[in-house]
Amino acid sequence: MVQFISTHGVWLVAAFIALESVGVPLPAEAALIAAGFFAARTHEINIWELVAAGCFAAMLGEVAGYWIGRRLGQPLLARYGARLGLTDRRLRISRGLFVRYGTRFVFIARFLPFFRNIAAVLAGTHAMAPAAFYLASCSAAVVWTMCYGLAAYWFGEAFAHMASPVAA
Repeated sequence: MVQFISTHGVWLVAAFIALESVGVPLPAEAALIAAGFFAARTHEINIWELVAAGCFAAMLGEVAGYWIGRRLGQPLLARYGARLGLTDRRLRISRGLFVRYGTRFVFIARFLPFFRNIAAVLAGTHAMAPAAFYLASCSAAVVWTMCYGLAAYWFGEAFAHMASPVAA
């Protein structure tokens, strides 16, 4: 199992992150934290490769989610929105809120489960300006991946350092 994780772990975590960013409910955050901890404990995974792959995967997934929302969001809302209680008035309000706070929402949503899954699709659905979306999404992806990946790595190293006298 260790060999499998050391060989494919970075790419498996990256796939989880990318798919979660598109909207698939996967435990990407848990996978990133576990991989960071594993990297510190065994040194079988390079933490910087993990962080770089995680950043790239988050950006790729967010961009794909944005364009899915941009292409399919409005037609799906027009067809099924009323069944979900999304009246024209509510949709106008949500568009207005997204125009005003969309950049902040996209950035903050990266750190919140569930919202992380839908932020990109919502941004595309509400026709957020691509440049604003890319800036918010990419900066959030870098901060999120570095914070969670490196924090787990440093915690794993601290854990190994504290546990080593006990194991001896």
